[in-house]
Amino acid sequence: MQPAGCLLVAVGRLRRIVGGACCASFGETGWIGALGVVPRARGRGMGSALTEACVDWLREQGATTVLLHATDAGLPVYERLGFVAEGRSRAWRGGHGPPRGADGLRPLRAGDRSALSALDRAVTGERRDAVLDAILPLTGLAAERDGRLRGYLLSSSWGAGPAVLADDETCGLELLSAARGATQGPSILTLPDDNFAGVAALESWGFRAVNHAERMRLGPPLEWNPRRLFGMYNLFWG
Repeated sequence: MQPAGCLLVAVGRLRRIVGGACCASFGETGWIGALGVVPRARGRGMGSALTEACVDWLREQGATTVLLHATDAGLPVYERLGFVAEGRSRAWRGGHGPPRGADGLRPLRAGDRSALSALDRAVTGERRDAVLDAILPLTGLAAERDGRLRGYLLSSSWGAGPAVLADDETCGLELLSAARGATQGPSILTLPDDNFAGVAALESWGFRAVNHAERMRLGPPLEWNPRRLFGMYNLFWG
């Protein structure tokens, strides 16, 4: 366990681990992820108990709003615990392709940290510095206009694919295109369905949806902008 993160497990008969979940704390907000229970232990309330334990831990860290992404199977469990659906996201799979031209993209540098954190907060409604500050060095691309950071493509040593967000649609699409060209072989990029421009771009590039999840919250809503999220997940648990 670390100050901003925790792994909780459920123990069954013979003291064997039968389930687990991860927590990421960002102060007033927190996330639950990678929650699962082995097949033989399902139907006994383990998933609910794990979720409640995660909520309790995040509340102890100061979270007023707890968030997660639910599969279709997990959705009824979270609804019973009071979580509210906020919109669906999908993972899209497609082939490697050349990025479209983008004059405003440059490598991220150490001096971008303050502006990157402020941009991240404006789009997500969260203070995710606990994760952002742990990424050393900053690796990826910045979208810059008139000397101002308008978007980022950020890679980390954990997770699959870069995190991408922008406060401008044009910058977001340039970064999304760069993400498509950043890997050899198939790419998997995850966007909220409400990011209509990003989804349309992926479809035009031949990407196909491979799975989906519902964003859910327990607590007050956040001021976040799904239309400015062009790549999700890798900052937490892949």
